[in-house]
Amino acid sequence: MTRGLVRKLLLRHRARADVRRVPAHLRDDRLPVRPTAQQLRDATAAVESRHHRSADELAALLLAADRDGDPGLVAGTGQLLLRAHPRVWLMLDVAARRVWWRAPRWSAVAVRRLSLGESSPLGLTLAAFHPDGHVREAAVAQLAELADTLAVPALALRACDWVPQVRDRARPALEHRLAEPSTAMLVAALALALGERREGRWLAGRIETVFREGPAELLSAALAVPDRRTRRTAHLTALGAGRLDLAQMLHAAEHDDDLPTRVRCAEAAVKTAAAAKTFGLVRPLLSSGTAVVRAEAVQLLAREGDITPAVAALADLSPTVRAVAQAALRHAGSDPAEQYRRLVTTSLPEPGAIAGLGETGTADDAGLIPSWLDHPQPRGRAAAVRALRRLGAADPDTLSAMLSDPSGAVTRQVTIALRPWASRLDLARLRELLTASNPHHIRTAAYRLLHERDTWTRLLIDLELVTDPSPSMRGRARSDIAVWLTREAATMYAMPQGPTADALTRHLDNAQDALGPDQVRLLRFHLGLKLPSTA
Repeated sequence: MTRGLVRKLLLRHRARADVRRVPAHLRDDRLPVRPTAQQLRDATAAVESRHHRSADELAALLLAADRDGDPGLVAGTGQLLLRAHPRVWLMLDVAARRVWWRAPRWSAVAVRRLSLGESSPLGLTLAAFHPDGHVREAAVAQLAELADTLAVPALALRACDWVPQVRDRARPALEHRLAEPSTAMLVAALALALGERREGRWLAGRIETVFREGPAELLSAALAVPDRRTRRTAHLTALGAGRLDLAQMLHAAEHDDDLPTRVRCAEAAVKTAAAAKTFGLVRPLLSSGTAVVRAEAVQLLAREGDITPAVAALADLSPTVRAVAQAALRHAGSDPAEQYRRLVTTSLPEPGAIAGLGETGTADDAGLIPSWLDHPQPRGRAAAVRALRRLGAADPDTLSAMLSDPSGAVTRQVTIALRPWASRLDLARLRELLTASNPHHIRTAAYRLLHERDTWTRLLIDLELVTDPSPSMRGRARSDIAVWLTREAATMYAMPQGPTADALTRHLDNAQDALGPDQVRLLRFHLGLKLPSTA
């Protein structure tokens, strides 16, 4: 039955070829000569590393391996593909279609072998990647009856084929295999990746159904697979179906390396523990490396009357956790600012404690902060600057000295605090910090403050930097000039005068090559500067 169907499909393929008037004398194939197992392993590893050009190389090696027919190599290649990352199959599905066109002679032989039922599992898999839909459909018809595991990923790909006849043959063949836990796990990661294709939602939905309704042992296996997408889908689907117990939720919230999985499982664990009145079970989440997870645990325990974790979390590095802790203390009738005042007067307060006082204190608390502007930790110095700004006590004379701090996190906070005073800052000092000998984060801080100073300083600095040795600074300056021309130039009614106009003229002359004559001419027009003499 299958052989007759395959021959019928392939007769259509040949008729189509005749209509296209393909010459009887086919050109030579462009395939590698006798590939080795090591070449195949290296090419597969390259594709797994997202080297897109390697996908064509791998496809050519696979066609050559099937052509040469060495039993050991063919069997080993099949196992190599079964162990490969799903992206190998996705990229191979596209690359093989291109490579088949480069092997017309082998394509004709492979089609004949397919019609005679003589193709190996590897040959059927590669035929399922053929550019001609009749060949793919014929390959699927034989893969559907093949017991070899290699048939499963190939059927998964063709179940998402753009040709209805191909996917309609692949889907029933694949669906009954998904009842087997080992098969479902084999195809799960590939199926979920295929969900992004136009016709791939069917297969992704079937896998989600298996996670929702399938055997418990299959779900347990899916919760622990290395593929992050599969684990996330398994956890979220099982949560929605109520299939995870509290221990599984807590384990994922503490140990899974996928952030959405940790967060959703923590939220579910907190709700489950609250419903069961087993609040103590969520205490391990207080030490989670994920801020949202810690916050969930603090909030639940505080809601049940235990504010000790909230007090401990006041100095957390995360603003989210601190906010939850502060709200918990207020709800309990305590002022978090009092706790922070005590914390910042210790010998070496935590950066989170300094930040917390800035979030909850008053202007009267500002005097507790300046001594920590030289905190040994960059986070501490940055928190002190931020706290002074929030308390309205940022002193430009003190903070401007910190623009040369070795930490970019500190200079970013200093820049934000100094922006309201940009026009009052020492221009010579800012220009010195902008020089190419300084670290990038210091130059960036100086640039931002000069940018805020006034329009003419902004444009002068931009014009100086369009030829800067740093690609980042060059790009920043050129982008800012383009923004000014597009959004602001037409509404500028004042014009530069005297020395400022002269300086802009000189800089425009120097920037001619970097900006191009059209942009320089446009700048001259909007700045009211004379065009250079052409005499």
